[in-house]
Amino acid sequence: MEVFVDAATKQIEQFQLRMPGDLREKLRARATANRRSLNSEIVVCLERVVASAAGDDPNEAR
Repeated sequence: MEVFVDAATKQIEQFQLRMPGDLREKLRARATANRRSLNSEIVVCLERVVASAAGDDPNEAR
């Protein structure tokens, strides 16, 4: 596992993710519609799910 540090000194971990092809295509379509990279779209989706599970407003996530 590789760890990268961005300009804000947040640690960003890189890892491989396996998913069904149809899910990847749905995420890619959402990413394109939202003008984001596939990676950014996945991060946004995960942030919303985690925020929702924690009782936070899921729309607050980037």
